[in-house]
Amino acid sequence: MDNRVYWIWLQNAFGAGSPKPVQLVRRIGSAEKLYQGGTRLWSSFSFVSDKELAALNAYGAEQAAAALEYYLKLGQKVITPDDEDYPVLLKEIYNPPAVLYVQGDLSILSDAVSISIVGTRKASQNGLNAAREIAYGLALKNAVVISGGALGIDSEAHKGALNGRGKTIAILPCGLEYPYLMDNAILRREIVDFGGALVTEYPMHTPVQRGAFQVRNRLISGMAHGVLIAEAPKKSGALITAKHALEQNREVFVFIGEDEKAFSGCIALEEDGAARIYTAEDVLKPFASRRRQERIGQLARTAENISHVSRVRPKIASLSDTEKEPEIAPIPAPENNLLQNVSEDAKVVYAALNDTPKHASELELELGMSTGKILAALTELELFGLIKTYPGQRFTKA
Repeated sequence: MDNRVYWIWLQNAFGAGSPKPVQLVRRIGSAEKLYQGGTRLWSSFSFVSDKELAALNAYGAEQAAAALEYYLKLGQKVITPDDEDYPVLLKEIYNPPAVLYVQGDLSILSDAVSISIVGTRKASQNGLNAAREIAYGLALKNAVVISGGALGIDSEAHKGALNGRGKTIAILPCGLEYPYLMDNAILRREIVDFGGALVTEYPMHTPVQRGAFQVRNRLISGMAHGVLIAEAPKKSGALITAKHALEQNREVFVFIGEDEKAFSGCIALEEDGAARIYTAEDVLKPFASRRRQERIGQLARTAENISHVSRVRPKIASLSDTEKEPEIAPIPAPENNLLQNVSEDAKVVYAALNDTPKHASELELELGMSTGKILAALTELELFGLIKTYPGQRFTKA
């Protein structure tokens, strides 16, 4: 059976925004193995609620397979963490989506810098112009522009990218077949027609539900290398995206116009350390050196691998060799073996733990890491069985 079926089954049980599907699959090895484990396995995880357990039992692989077939007939792409087109940056966040429903081409993210541009729906002309012009400039530099497809700043960001003949992605808070914001129906069609994509983690006809925008916003920031808040007053929903971006260790930029009240949220972000920018070049500057260093690192690793292969010489066996007792390689300690599989952040957090339970906030202060990174690292360590979890978010080495 198509492996996407099991991810759809998981998404149905836990809902959009939950970190549990990916946590469970990492622990078991695959979505299919998790499904085959049945109720006995699912109920063994303390973090799976009774309601979620009931949902896992109520919706089976047959129903998920029928749903997959229907989505594909409609021309939607169904992308899971097992697929090549699944955005690499999303795998870094605490709660990556189990399923993405896509209309268009998501592979455009693979070789490009991606920048999200968000802001208030009721934007000033100053903010609208900035969003459009900066998106235009980013498109000319082959960056992918991401936004939420809403009115105001979002729309101008998408339009600016299209005007620059670039690629843009709209991440929606509802199913692709739901008649969301029909004023932007033509814009959404243009996004797809010009090589971009519409993306959501909500099935087909799902309407906009309470909390959907906050859940969606973590994808707008998580899918991008950096996030620009083009205009936001103090209570703007765009600030939620900025919060997600900070937790996900993304670059945060702000544009600040003349009206202090209209840009008060941006001003507050700048005071907290966000970079104030004026042009697309300002936004891309931090990534130019980073991508150059990544490329240098890749070339160095390739050269080292080639060098290592060239140094290896086949050993010619002699009669005396065959008479010797074969050497038995030492078995690595399980702990060290497992640590090789975790991220660098997880290794740092693991090293800070001992036999005395520590709260997540203690680790945050001790290590100077963000809350999101600490929680993601702890989740990863728990999945590999390297730590023990105690009530009240307290942890020790296993």
